[in-house]
Amino acid sequence: MKIINQINQSISLFILFSGMTVLAQENIKITHKPEQPLIEKVNNLQVANFDFIIENTSKDTLKLTKLEVRHFDQNNVLVQQKFLDNNGTAPSIKTIPSTEWNGVSRKLIFNPFPELNEVTTRLEYIFTFNDSIEIKQTINPKAYNQTKDFILPLKEKLLVYDGHDFNSHHRRFDYEFDFIKQLGFSANFMRYAYDFAIVNNENKQFTGKGENNSDWFGFGKEVIAVADGEVIAVETLQADDKNFDVPSLKNNPLALYGNYVVIKHTDNVLSMYAHLKNKSSEHLKPGTKVKQGHKIGQIGTSGSSFFPHLHFEVRNGITHQAEGIPSYFNNYSLFLGSTKKEIKKGTVNTGDILQSK
Repeated sequence: MKIINQINQSISLFILFSGMTVLAQENIKITHKPEQPLIEKVNNLQVANFDFIIENTSKDTLKLTKLEVRHFDQNNVLVQQKFLDNNGTAPSIKTIPSTEWNGVSRKLIFNPFPELNEVTTRLEYIFTFNDSIEIKQTINPKAYNQTKDFILPLKEKLLVYDGHDFNSHHRRFDYEFDFIKQLGFSANFMRYAYDFAIVNNENKQFTGKGENNSDWFGFGKEVIAVADGEVIAVETLQADDKNFDVPSLKNNPLALYGNYVVIKHTDNVLSMYAHLKNKSSEHLKPGTKVKQGHKIGQIGTSGSSFFPHLHFEVRNGITHQAEGIPSYFNNYSLFLGSTKKEIKKGTVNTGDILQSK
């Protein structure tokens, strides 16, 4: 009898636990952005740059304890799998900054597994909460095809001071953060952005301590259009003082950039040139047609710029809902120490030193 009672209790607990698990799953909503993740080719790698938004609709506390990804090929055969979990003295799951949802709340998680195998066509993510609740999410990334040929937006030797790799501040724009959300943003417009800084022959960015704009080799250098297109937005009257009016972002999401030029190349493919020098783009206005290599401004320190550099990005719009798009450049040199490699077409990375041919 005792054994039977224990079995019955175990069965009851299992049924109760199963019911709670189902209920908990219904209170967890997981979506991803952008809706159609793009595959970017970076050297010999393929990278999928997207985010998960996890919402807890219950009053219970949820904790992400494991995240696994499985790669499948076009025949639905497993290619590889990776995971983050709670194992060890310094658990890998802790590489995700925030893994707890205390009651009703929403949080963004940057995809921690951006690199794809070349034969991967489908991704299956398995989220485990509280060590027991599993939720699966399927992702079908799509290769990005750039229809226009781009050149680099600067002629001089330059350093990719910051790109959009996993650790870049452009990549780590959290549009679910309350302050950002209140300004109206709901996507990552700079998901594929770059900060370009001019360097001299010794690969230095400035003379002295770099305290003045004029100390920087890039300040005032010419910025050019990466491809033919039409100017659809321009600002040129902001001072080169590294400041901008934060509340104005509610009405103008581009105010972050101080002086800027936005060029439309095709539908939903726009190039953005930001932190330009005061009045350096006053020859442009919305509707102006520009050719590839056409001067559109000069490097400045307007807007949210802590040193003279060019912020460049490609995006699909100029609203708060705009998403970033990958960009590939033609005919440039990649400096590898004392050697130089000629690139016909490629993606550039954080830390690269380059120059247009």
